[in-house]
Amino acid sequence: MNVIAVTQKGLNKTENEDRIIIGKTIVANGTLFSEISDGVLAVADGVGGHNAGAIASHFVSNKLCHLKEISVDLLRAINDELFAISETTAGQKGMATTLSGVCIDDSNTQLFSIGNTRVYLLQSRKYLKQLTTDDTTLNYLIATGQLSSEDAKTFERKNEITACFGGGSSDLFKVKVSHIKPLTAPIMITSDGIHDYLSVDQMEEIIEEHGLSENACVELIKAARNNGSVDDASVVLGGV
Repeated sequence: MNVIAVTQKGLNKTENEDRIIIGKTIVANGTLFSEISDGVLAVADGVGGHNAGAIASHFVSNKLCHLKEISVDLLRAINDELFAISETTAGQKGMATTLSGVCIDDSNTQLFSIGNTRVYLLQSRKYLKQLTTDDTTLNYLIATGQLSSEDAKTFERKNEITACFGGGSSDLFKVKVSHIKPLTAPIMITSDGIHDYLSVDQMEEIIEEHGLSENACVELIKAARNNGSVDDASVVLGGV
């Protein structure tokens, strides 16, 4: 799989809390072109409002980049270690990160997610299908019928997550891991600094115009900024 990854820190922020994992490489800022035949392809987003979001996302990313297979037990062990460090290290109490991605090899593909980073499949190389489900208050209220799709457009707490690594409580660890069909179409992984500010139609239009390219990643970030995103922004495009 050929991979293009771009991550940028948010406006007026001193540090990028997003991390992109491509096999054994972690991208903390800028652009990377790579190729991966097995291992993890993912985005971790340090949670704003918690101490040491960048430390949390980098810690989890560093653990994942050595894995060839994903399981709930492996991820729980990483969460337990992160939680222990946060409880005993000054300035890191409650640190947290979201995470979404895939783990691939020749015959097996695993999808995993916790929080609100997203994995999309690019069907026919132009139509985005979201493979992950957001762990957010907004998504919960919609799913349980407590919030209409119209009211969701103006919901003020749309970034409020209900699951993550760390976060000061083991109850927040609600990771989802599943086996999916081997990838026969490109994928896109984004942090919420992108998809919370762009519709699926807008993202599809940009990809259709620029293809699976660095320009597409840059234009997605630019469009999100134009729509009000001041958050860290990460995009990964992987073509099969």
